[in-house]
Amino acid sequence: MPSAWFPQPDEPQQHRVEGFTSRAVHESTGHGRVVIQLDADGVWARRVTWYERLQSHLCGDRLDRALAAGVPPETDPLLALRAAQISSPKSRSELASLVRRILSSALTPDDSPFRARSMAILPRVRKAQREFETLVERLEAPVPLPARGMAAVKLLLRDGAGPLYRYESRQSLPRLVRDITDLLDPSLDWTLG
Repeated sequence: MPSAWFPQPDEPQQHRVEGFTSRAVHESTGHGRVVIQLDADGVWARRVTWYERLQSHLCGDRLDRALAAGVPPETDPLLALRAAQISSPKSRSELASLVRRILSSALTPDDSPFRARSMAILPRVRKAQREFETLVERLEAPVPLPARGMAAVKLLLRDGAGPLYRYESRQSLPRLVRDITDLLDPSLDWTLG
């Protein structure tokens, strides 16, 4: 089952099917945001509250870490909401644009005093150029991407202690970017039977 199920706008907002384990999946419909839950009682849909939407934004870092660690978004409504938020076309486009800007900064010499000091390891970025370009291609691909990979991309770009920003980091940036790109394989979002 994919980590995002697309209920049709004309489908009933509440229905049950027997025999599933506890799960929650989120997707947006014409009727607002809906969480599809699979539990011992079956499958049912309910609207997402404004408080849950707020929580998914405020707890974004914690939820991203859980998703990147492999916790399935179906296990919790907040994880499902966060997965839908970070996997949206808008989010994917923003992340691809950010990666392109990082590459551009690394490949374009600029001795300006206004250059970002946090990018002190630009030679590492240049060394990982091919991996970053592959990452951008995957982000821009017209296929759904796993929330785990999207969360990993967000963490890479925001982790101030990671190899993208810290010279002292012992992690290989090209290897890390390759691993994250592998997590964006659309086939990883499907479990076999």
